[in-house]
Amino acid sequence: MQMVGIGIVGCGMVAKFHAEAIGLLPQAKLVAACSRNTERASKFGAQFSIPWRTNYQEFLASPDIQIVDICTPSGTHAGLGIAAARAGKHVLVEKPIDITPERAQELINACREAGVKLGVILQSRFMDAPQRIKQAFDAGRFGRPIMGNAYVKWFRTDQYYASGEWRGTLALDGGGAMINQAIHTIDLLRWIMGPVESVYALTATLAHNIEVEDTAVAALRFKNGALGTIEATTSVYPGFKRRVEITGKNGTAILDGDSISTWAFVDQTGEETVEIAADITDGSADPAAISAEGHRRQIADMIDAVLNDRAPAVDGVEGKKALDLIAAIYRSAAEGRAVKL
Repeated sequence: MQMVGIGIVGCGMVAKFHAEAIGLLPQAKLVAACSRNTERASKFGAQFSIPWRTNYQEFLASPDIQIVDICTPSGTHAGLGIAAARAGKHVLVEKPIDITPERAQELINACREAGVKLGVILQSRFMDAPQRIKQAFDAGRFGRPIMGNAYVKWFRTDQYYASGEWRGTLALDGGGAMINQAIHTIDLLRWIMGPVESVYALTATLAHNIEVEDTAVAALRFKNGALGTIEATTSVYPGFKRRVEITGKNGTAILDGDSISTWAFVDQTGEETVEIAADITDGSADPAAISAEGHRRQIADMIDAVLNDRAPAVDGVEGKKALDLIAAIYRSAAEGRAVKL
């Protein structure tokens, strides 16, 4: 069996989930780690029994690494990814792909020019319940699209934002609740409902001493004519499961967390049932309370893309779509007007 060596750069909280996911894959091997923080790098290396580096160029020089898995603050993603691509490595990057569409496009271009794969971690797409809703939508089960709504009413403490100097900053986080906590749910909404034509948004910082928003709302018009809303916050105590509501002329499906709580269609028969997946992850109040299962599925797809020379399911172009929408939301809030995408 052909093995793919993966090196992780960035040894913070999310890197642990990546490492655990890689350990569950028969064709993947975690071969190295890198962090500018010597203590974190050495501790991570010891935990997973792998060599570690603090020098990124030395890390990239390792012939054992085929995929560089980037788990660093958001505003560093493109720079690190471009360097990896130029070193001939495939690139897998945590969400968001970077903090601006321009930087994201630079990374996409660099990977194309180098002839390497680029994957963006948006693991919610790989879970059973969202895929079931997406399949039904694409098959026309909902009929004419009417509304698409996404709610991420989460809670983060002041200590959470103080735990990393990059959290809640424009330079490295790129924004607040929308781009960091809600991006997975925003991506699901756009993935299922299709492209957004225009957005009008409001943002505010109401509960935390940070330079970005902790509360935001947006009204959407989709290109298919449907309307929608997004609510994103880290200010709602005690924090509630994310929710996506998809409604068409013929019915409604509601995703609560990882489960389908409503599956109702006008043509539904009494025998029709829906397998409701159990919640395996809930970051509503604790960012560490997530499962590695979504990462396992997406990293498995990335490995298959490398071995079979195909595009990952969520490549750079797909991964940039949620960022484009969030950038339009921020622009609308800043300019006080509707923004077209």
